[in-house]
Amino acid sequence: MIMIHSRHLALFNLFALTLLTGCGQNFKTPDFLLSAAKNTRAKVQQMSADDVKIPDIPAQAHQPLPTSTNITLTPEQEQQIGLQVQALEFKPFSTAIRLTGRVEAADDLTDHIFPVVPGTAVTIFAQLGQHVKRGQTLALIKSDAVGQTESDLLQATIQNESDIEQAKVELVFSRAAYRREEKLFHDRISAKADLEAARTQYEKDKANLKDLYTKYQATIAVAEGRLSLAGVARGVADRVVRTKQIYPYVIVSADHDGIVISRSINNGELVDPSKELFTLADLSRVWLLGDTYEQDIQKVHIGQSVKLTFDSLPNQIFSGQINYIANALDPQTRTLTIRATIPNSDLILKPEMFAHLKMVVDTRSFLSIPKNAIQRKGDYNFAYVKVRAHQYEERRVEVGMENGEFVQVVKGLKPGEDVVSQGTLALSGAALKIN
Repeated sequence: MIMIHSRHLALFNLFALTLLTGCGQNFKTPDFLLSAAKNTRAKVQQMSADDVKIPDIPAQAHQPLPTSTNITLTPEQEQQIGLQVQALEFKPFSTAIRLTGRVEAADDLTDHIFPVVPGTAVTIFAQLGQHVKRGQTLALIKSDAVGQTESDLLQATIQNESDIEQAKVELVFSRAAYRREEKLFHDRISAKADLEAARTQYEKDKANLKDLYTKYQATIAVAEGRLSLAGVARGVADRVVRTKQIYPYVIVSADHDGIVISRSINNGELVDPSKELFTLADLSRVWLLGDTYEQDIQKVHIGQSVKLTFDSLPNQIFSGQINYIANALDPQTRTLTIRATIPNSDLILKPEMFAHLKMVVDTRSFLSIPKNAIQRKGDYNFAYVKVRAHQYEERRVEVGMENGEFVQVVKGLKPGEDVVSQGTLALSGAALKIN
């Protein structure tokens, strides 16, 4: 016989009433069901909390999960998994600031070449990226100003030469007259006054010829100076005088060894002193310019070491020292420019390359653990600590800064403790089997 508790019966009656009332608007609920529903509602309202029993939960379900696991291995197992331990010790950790920067040619090794006089580019010899030597011809420019200077020189020297020839003739006659009067005076034929007059004329003609020679040489020297100021090589003035031909060209040459990193001239173009023709740079050492944020300004100083890396050279690290710090912030970026000189004998660094800078600003010692010793489980890190021979304990660890192969221990470990540095994955597998 099935016994139905009165409380269950009341709930059943209430459920039946609900079903019946939902069957449609034309359905009329019987009076006995309405009466039973009223009685059931009243009983439900009289039920107390004591009538409802909650099943008991085992006490161990409320306790926290274990925070560590002890694992015991045999010597053979340790050897099989290649287990190694390492004692915890203090190691130096550096605090660094990181900046972005760019490579530039050093100003003291860079030549910006401009024409001295206006003219027309006749021939361009240097190409962009070409290595050139000191004194090597870069371009040939025809200059009207140089041509005019040489023309004036040629006219002046031709006139000087004519005057010199005339003076030579006059000197020959005055010297002959002087010697004749000297003989006549010695023979007591002419008066002493005639002798003195002849000697005076002779000396005058000698002085005149000497002055003409001096004027001739001065004319050439003045023209040489003017041509030199115009960029013309020395000796051109003498050649114009000697050959009686004008050479109205200016040779643009390199003052130092270097690489042509800029060229802004082509054949047939007009040039003037305001237009740069070439930029030559010796890239055996370069400048690295970086932008320091305002909050880091006090951490940077002259002589500070800097490490550089480049996206285009991922496996190389370059070193340098800061040798310049700007005196004012860039008003647009609110950064301060710093500069380091970087050796570049193999010319691997190019102007305008983008760089990442790292500068160590503080170094302190902290308890450290090898990175290989750290494992991750859920939302926390852990390591295995050797508590006694062949027994290892899983220990939660909080870590901080990294320093190469080591990481700072913030919490969970003590100096001198031995942690597993090799074989941690095998220990993790063993811990899972134990749990």
